[in-house]
Formats: sequence, C-alpha cells, structure tokens
Amino acid sequence: MGLRQSIRGRVVVVVLTAFAAIGLIAVAVLATIVSHVLRTQAQSTTSATAGWIAEELTTTDPKTVVAEHVLPPGSERVIQILDADGRLVAATPPGLAPLTTARGREHQTVMTTLDGIPDFDSDNFALAVTGAPDRNGAMLTVAVASPASLEEGPTAALVAGFVLTGIGLLMSVWLGVLYAVDAALRPVEAMRAEVQSISDIGSSRSVAIPDGEDEFTRLATTLNDLLDRLRTSDAARRAFVADAGHELRSPLAAARVTVEHLAIAHYDKSECEQSLAKLGLAIDRLSAVVDDLFVLARLGDPGARSVSVPVDLDDVTLNAVRALPGQTPVSLELAPARVLGDAGLLDRVVRNLLDNALRHADSAMRVRVENTGESAVLTVDNDGAPVPEHLREMVFQRFVRLDEARDRDRGGSGLGLAVVADTVARYGGRVHTNVADDGWCRFVVDLPLAASD
Repeated sequence: MGLRQSIRGRVVVVVLTAFAAIGLIAVAVLATIVSHVLRTQAQSTTSATAGWIAEELTTTDPKTVVAEHVLPPGSERVIQILDADGRLVAATPPGLAPLTTARGREHQTVMTTLDGIPDFDSDNFALAVTGAPDRNGAMLTVAVASPASLEEGPTAALVAGFVLTGIGLLMSVWLGVLYAVDAALRPVEAMRAEVQSISDIGSSRSVAIPDGEDEFTRLATTLNDLLDRLRTSDAARRAFVADAGHELRSPLAAARVTVEHLAIAHYDKSECEQSLAKLGLAIDRLSAVVDDLFVLARLGDPGARSVSVPVDLDDVTLNAVRALPGQTPVSLELAPARVLGDAGLLDRVVRNLLDNALRHADSAMRVRVENTGESAVLTVDNDGAPVPEHLREMVFQRFVRLDEARDRDRGGSGLGLAVVADTVARYGGRVHTNVADDGWCRFVVDLPLAASD
C-alpha cells in the first residue's frame, strides 16, 4: 500500500503542478490579451471622440460641445479644449489641470499615455490630442483621455473569478487523477495480493492475466514466467537434495555397518583387512560425492569469483594421465594447447573424464589433445560400450548412472560428468559423447584457445 500511495501521490503532484503551471501561463496570456484589448479599445474610442469634437468646434461653441459630451457620474473619461496659449476653454469634468502642453494640429491626432490623473482610480489612460479651428478661425486644441486599464473594482472581481475557477478546476483534476490512478493501479494491487497468497512455490497457482495487451498484461505474463522458472528451479533443487541424500546415505551406511562389525565380531587378520578395505572404499566414495557437490555449488554460485588465467591443457592432461592406476594401458597424444580457465577446475574436468573412462574400459584407453587453431579439443576414448544415442545428453545430468546393475563401489559419485559439463560451459566450451570410428566410447571437450600474447 505504501508503494501504491507513493505512486499515486507522485502522479497527483506532477499532474497538479503541471496543471497549475499551465493555468498560470493561461492567466498571464489572458491578462496580456485583456490589457492589449483595453488599451486598443481606449485608444480607438479616445481618438474617435477627439475627432468628433474637433469637427463640431468648427460650427459650435466649445462649451456647448463639451456639454453635449458630459458623461454620467463615475465615468473616468476627460475632455478638455485649450486655446493657443494652453488655457482651458471648456472641460468635463471641470477643475482639472490641462492634460497636455502640446498644441494640436488640424486633421492630425497624436496618441500618448498618461500614468494617472488626480482623483481618478485608473492608473493608465490613453490620451488623444488633435487640433481644430473654432467658428472665428482661432486654433484650438482638443485633448481626450480614457482609461486604458481596468479599475480596481473590476480588477479585483476578475482576479477573484480566476482564483475561484482555478481552485475549482484543481479540485476537479485532483479528484479525477486520484480516481484514474486508483483504477490504473487496481490490477497491480490484485496481482500483488495473488503473489502474496502463493505460500508454496511448488503449487500450480499463477497470476490472473488482465484482458488487453497493455503493460499490466505483460507484467502478469512476466510474473507467471518467473513463477514457472522458480518452480522449475525448486523442483531441481528438491531432486538434487534428494539425490544427494541418497548418494551420501549409501557410503555412510556401508561405513557404519563395517565399523559395527569390526567392533562386535572376532575377525582374523585377513577379514579385518577386507573390512578395512571396504571401509576405505566407502570413505573414498563419500569424499568424492562431497568434493563434487562442493565444486557444483561453486560453479552454480553467481557471486563466486571466476578465475580465468591461461592454462596449458596438454600439461594438465599429462599430469592427470600419469596419476592413473597402471592396470589399464593408456595411449597418449598431446599437442600444445593453451586455454583460459581455473587450473584446478580444468584438472578436475580431465580427471573426471579419465575416471569415467577407466570405470567403463574393458582393456584400453586413448587420450588426445589437439589444437585446431581456434579451440583446444580433448578426446578421451575407452574400449567399453558407447553411450546409447538417446542418453547422450542425459549422461551429463547430476546423479545419472546408465547401468544401475554396476558395482556401486566402481560407480563413482554420479556427479563427475555433471561437473565436467558445468565447468566447460563456464569457460565457453562444450562437451559431448559419441562413438569413435573403431566403435570405442568417446567423450570430447572443446574449449576456446587463449589469446596469444
């Protein structure tokens, strides 16, 4: 709910801020337009009035002319007629000082502005000045001033109207945005509640996908894909734990039985040696399982530091072959090949392949390292039965044994080839098994060569 409120709050703030900014700009533009219209209208009215009066002065007495243009009380228009010396001849309203010292010219109207006139509310006036001869031919000056801005009362009313209208619009926008955001986030809240209610990742429940092809539909689809991946990962983890427990239980049970028999039975020396040999095999197998589990955990840890240094694959292979028991002959063919990787992990790859070949060989093995110019190819052959074609991918999975009838003491940990596959993939290579030209079982590792200095 906190996130939802935060999103709603941010959206409301952004929208209202944008709306207020647009409103202020609109008010400023409107005020500019109103001011321009008032000024233009005042100039037009003032100029027209001055022209009419100038025409009337040629046939009518100035006071009579002014009397005809007297406005009702409260009007702020000023009309003044001045003689050649700048003295007032007639004016409405009376009692004001002359508005201008300029002398008017016949048939020519000059427009100016006044910042204010004493005892008048408006602070801006349009002033029109023109000239006209009277009935006797004497040149007179006609000055007419009209307000070019709103008075304080109308201005205050207009501002109040703008403010109240703006507040009303802001309230309407606020309520509309709240409703729209709540409606938009409702599917997200529903998805959150559905995901929160899924307490067992192993269940088949998923998030309902809203109708349409919008962002919420894609979000729901992504969440369902994530749940599917988590279920797959959880199933693999459960199977791995179960298989690991089974693999660890067997050597532990064998070791326990052997120790108990040694403790309670009366064995001669040869029987004790046989029991101790079995105990050693059980411990060796237990150690192999634990070591392989540790390596797989290290390979599967995304936060683990990956060591990648130049390693001579031919030297690693030579040392691994030399460490093999001598009862099975090994044909060895090596070419210099340097790859990038962790020397310890690559040594385990080679040893695991050799151990696997040794367990399945009938009488002989072949090991070869080639340099193709682009990659290093490690080939390990044994003269045992090849892996059936439909099982050649499964053999690299964890805890897979193709021959369940095989002697468990010779069966390995069930993790050796999985370690090979994960390690080779870590360093950008690939591993597969097939059949050699002479029918032998073959395992092939292909790793990218290290860049030459």
